[in-house]
Amino acid sequence: MHSGFACALLSLFLGMIKYSTLALLVTLSFLSATAQHSRQIVVFKDKKGTQSTLANPSAYLSAKAIARRTSQGIAVDSTDLPISRDYLDSIAAVPGVIILNKSKWLNQVLVRITDPNAITRINSFPFVKSTSGIAPRVRPGYISKNIIEEAELPVDNARPYGTAGVDLDYGGTVNQIRIHKGEYLHNLGFTGQTITMAILDAGFLNYKTNPALDSVRLQGRILGEWDYVANHASVNEDNNHGANCFSIIASNRPGIIVGSAPHARFWLLRTEDVFSEYPIEEQNWAVGAEFADSAGVDMISSSLGYSDFDDPAFDYSHAERDGNTSIVTRAADLAARKGIIVMNSAGNSGASASDLRYVNCPADGDSVCTVGAVDVNGNIANFSSWGPNGAGKLKPNIVSVGAGTVYASTAGNPVAGNGTSYSNPNVAGLIACFWQAFPELNNMQVIDAVQKSSHRYLTPDARYGYGIPDFRKAFITVLQQRASVVANLQANNCAASISWQSKDNNTMQYRLQRRLSTDTGFITIHTVTGSGVDFQTRNYLYVDNLKDILGNVQYRVQQVVTADTTVVLGTSAVTVVDVCTSSMTPVITVSPNPVRGNILRISISSGISLPQTEIVVVNMRGQIVKRIRKALPQGISVQEVGLANLAAGMYVVKIYSGSEEIFTTKIIK
Repeated sequence: MHSGFACALLSLFLGMIKYSTLALLVTLSFLSATAQHSRQIVVFKDKKGTQSTLANPSAYLSAKAIARRTSQGIAVDSTDLPISRDYLDSIAAVPGVIILNKSKWLNQVLVRITDPNAITRINSFPFVKSTSGIAPRVRPGYISKNIIEEAELPVDNARPYGTAGVDLDYGGTVNQIRIHKGEYLHNLGFTGQTITMAILDAGFLNYKTNPALDSVRLQGRILGEWDYVANHASVNEDNNHGANCFSIIASNRPGIIVGSAPHARFWLLRTEDVFSEYPIEEQNWAVGAEFADSAGVDMISSSLGYSDFDDPAFDYSHAERDGNTSIVTRAADLAARKGIIVMNSAGNSGASASDLRYVNCPADGDSVCTVGAVDVNGNIANFSSWGPNGAGKLKPNIVSVGAGTVYASTAGNPVAGNGTSYSNPNVAGLIACFWQAFPELNNMQVIDAVQKSSHRYLTPDARYGYGIPDFRKAFITVLQQRASVVANLQANNCAASISWQSKDNNTMQYRLQRRLSTDTGFITIHTVTGSGVDFQTRNYLYVDNLKDILGNVQYRVQQVVTADTTVVLGTSAVTVVDVCTSSMTPVITVSPNPVRGNILRISISSGISLPQTEIVVVNMRGQIVKRIRKALPQGISVQEVGLANLAAGMYVVKIYSGSEEIFTTKIIK
């Protein structure tokens, strides 16, 4: 207790003779306890009286947050509902109580108590489940154990600058990107443009003047900031730990330092108070994560951890770091339930002889992607915390460079430091780039793909987890998994239609290959370049003339992604048991149907030339809305019909050869 406060209490005692000594001592005792834990958590029993409804989530969630839930098939539930306003008003009306923040997920509020009778009054409310002390008054001059502050180290190791074959001129970060083949994603154009990430940390000192972060500021990709410790809208004047982590992801000084997701968008949230070591910071983290969810972030990157506190009564044993106990872990898993990828450092106590060596909270979370630390050669860092968590679940999930990690100094130059605090943002940025390529995956599918690409996936252990992710491998694997190849024999045995689907853009190419029973290998029979600038799923069709061919015919589609990456998307086969019965009758296939874009492809395979071919598109009123006249040669030709100017609906496609109608079908746009 502060000496001045004690003297004031003594004077009060001597001057209040009308009260019994016993009564005053009880009051003094309660004041002492309140002073010890002046900040308390109040947990509510339910959310009765909340004015919000599950039917109208737009009242408390952003459109992007709702879209995330919708795209991943996640229902809005009671944890999304705001806390009952009646409950909050009742708590706020208690004398000597100030509400500092509130967690709707955990249905609890953080309050500051200045009146010794306040807790008794709060506990008397029928809607209050429990109250518990969570932190004392601020103790100045203390440096938190929840983050690691490392001296800046020179960037050495002969790191190559502007290495040939790397489109981005990474400067000092080249090795920590290349260990994951992260440059493969960057060279394909995936640098985080569509991903929004919240960084929860201890402060972002001088980020507004750091030259390495100029582009993210000037391009308006910092969406906002909030300090949950001081309760104000600025994080620029606090601890530098968050700024270091931020720079590992967002730096963009070509030739000097480039981050792992230099074009992502960010929320900067301060939840950690470096001058205290109490569970109040877990509550701050939970509230920050809830805000991030409500604002529609895709990812959370956190380089914080909790296991031991100033007051040992709050410590989490290894058994309690079980993925379900601590405030911060429960909040992290709830964030993952909302479709957010939650990334967190494993901890820096791996060299400890006690159970402190195990991963901390929220790194113990079941749905948290926990990151340990290696050096650029893949050797485990001795400080990297161990797994498993207290329930025996494998931790860490993956590892990244956390020994000698390059980040930006306040002057914007590359310096190096140690800690899982740094390994986490390095790989978090690359996961953002990977998710940009495959936004159709949900958060847990992304983590699963990253884990399966890691070098120890088949033999995980308590230090590496699944190991070092390989993002080239992850990209190729998911591309193949989501592709399809189907071959169908036409009824008259004259042709096979081969359709395939994959993600591409116009920098990529496909090779359709065929193998007859008489061939020794596959032979390329058709090539086509991907269409469009954006990396999207597209459908392709080719009709192969099988005149005079009998037996088994195998087809294979290869996708040429880059000059050094050719991927087999799949194979399919047909068996021709009878010779072509009518080489004079054209084989016509229309795709895609329904038309997902604005292009309809019509493949016509004919044994003779068709000098007077007419393709017409007719609406349901019988009006011709599109007409194409062409002279088609013998063989296979593919006509593209643009439908951009047509409204959505059903149409009829008719094809004439001279005056004879040779084909008709319905399509849906």
